Amino acid sequence: MKPRAGRKSGVDPRIYARAVKLRRELTGGEYTKGADADLDPALMPVRELLTEWVWGRIWTRKGIDRRTRSFMNIGILMALNRPHELAVNLRTAVTNGLSRTEIAEAILHAAAYCGVPAGVNAIGVARNFFRDEDARNADRRGPPRPKPRRSMPSGREGQGRNR
Repeated sequence: MKPRAGRKSGVDPRIYARAVKLRRELTGGEYTKGADADLDPALMPVRELLTEWVWGRIWTRKGIDRRTRSFMNIGILMALNRPHELAVNLRTAVTNGLSRTEIAEAILHAAAYCGVPAGVNAIGVARNFFRDEDARNADRRGPPRPKPRRSMPSGREGQGRNR
């Protein structure tokens, strides 16, 4: 998404281009297209400024790596009760290398501070995200292939280990 001609959002074109590229890389092209589709022209300056600031200025800072930012976002979005943004940020967390176990630990840790309802809500968001991820990965792999049959060495069928 390029800043539109005639808009006075005030974004820096270089930083904005870097922001759009990073946002697409971390959240996926499908999300980015969907978030920007049919956006009212009056909202474009807001979208441009938020994109430049969050993705072009905050996520690109050197002080904290992307994995750490993803861990932080899980807890922050749980505390703010933002399940839609949490789902998007789980995609970002996986892109940044977090495992399912690490995501679950982040949810557990944040639930200790945010409360059980926030933890239960985040479990539901993560369950749906993992289910969608599994389905997406299955679609990429195609139908399962039959496993090759292994033959037993001659004369050894049914025998236990030699001792």
